Amino acid sequence: MSRVLVCVQPARGHVGPTKPIVAALRAAGHEVAVVTGARYRKTFEQLGAEVRVLPPEADFDETDLDGSIPGRAGLHGLKLARFELTHFVRAMPAQLSVMDGEVDVVLCDPLFMAGLTLVRREHRPRVLVLGFLPFMPPVPTGPPPKTPADRLRGAVLKTLAPWVLGPAQQRARDLLGEDPGMLFTDWPLRSDGVLQMTCPSFEYPRAGAPLHFIGPTTVSGAGEHPLPPWWDDLDGSRPVVHVTQGTVANDDLGRLVEPAIAALADENVLVVATTCGGRLRPGPLPGNVRVADFLPYDELLPRCAAMVTNGGYGGVNHALRYGVPLVVVGASEDKREVAARVTWSGAGIGRARGSAAPRALRRDVLAVLAEPRYRDRARELAAEMAAGPSMDEVVKLITAG
Repeated sequence: MSRVLVCVQPARGHVGPTKPIVAALRAAGHEVAVVTGARYRKTFEQLGAEVRVLPPEADFDETDLDGSIPGRAGLHGLKLARFELTHFVRAMPAQLSVMDGEVDVVLCDPLFMAGLTLVRREHRPRVLVLGFLPFMPPVPTGPPPKTPADRLRGAVLKTLAPWVLGPAQQRARDLLGEDPGMLFTDWPLRSDGVLQMTCPSFEYPRAGAPLHFIGPTTVSGAGEHPLPPWWDDLDGSRPVVHVTQGTVANDDLGRLVEPAIAALADENVLVVATTCGGRLRPGPLPGNVRVADFLPYDELLPRCAAMVTNGGYGGVNHALRYGVPLVVVGASEDKREVAARVTWSGAGIGRARGSAAPRALRRDVLAVLAEPRYRDRARELAAEMAAGPSMDEVVKLITAG
């Protein structure tokens, strides 16, 4: 039996893919403790894990980020990115305060900056990174440049990186009492491996920490999200296009969901939109639109011909698991990186933008539906994921040695 400490930020997109791993570890008889926010205490306790709640200064409410993280309100763009990165580093001492005790292996969220401290210790347990975000080290990241535009993008990123990352890097130096010897975001390169929740063809070739491609782990069945009354409309008579802004960015559905509904209103498709707590503008919906708050992806995605999304890494890979090609429009958090990977992998069309107009969305969705290369490529990635390790093999990988 191994003693496993799991450290995960209190966000749905981080907790969702971690839950099946914790459940599998417990089912195999291993001792598991989870460090996360108060919002998810019961989630992991129900799996039989010990839960250590983060102190208030390291906890937050993903449904009210501005209210639960002082100083965040009113920030946008690069200023918001710089603030959030510094906040992640600032939480390091509070995270470490609930990580005491002897363990054999630590599974660590890449944004859980206590990992930076762990990988620098001479005597430490094995540290594995939970790869539910794009694998981005070293920063700046991106595919190998092929065109002048690629090289210009790289030059711009190198210019902006010190301004965006500088305050967080200085905070890391202050907390550690010395230079960490690496950029704070690159600590996964010093880990014992990354459990990357995708397949090799969706990530750029990398050197550094071993990447173990385990495929998406999130489970989303009808037991978690009941089927809506209109479910029988998904009878295969029309191509189904799923539209979502993910589980968090739903304060303004005018960025993507509403434009997509308008874009496809006159097309011979069935648009299935999830609002995830957001609200559509009042008024009648086109006859080819069905709406729900949440839907079970393991039931929905096998019925889909395409998915339009703001680019959450978990949702995109969940779609690829079922061979669903994508249209991604997103620029916040890691979504710019996800959009770039969708285009680079050939599994769809990615746009690094905060929103899209109906005309542009219509063009991209119809292209993905009409051109077989997108569906064929998505199916190739699905086959790669299906050939990856089983959850039992993932457990053995975690507890080996």
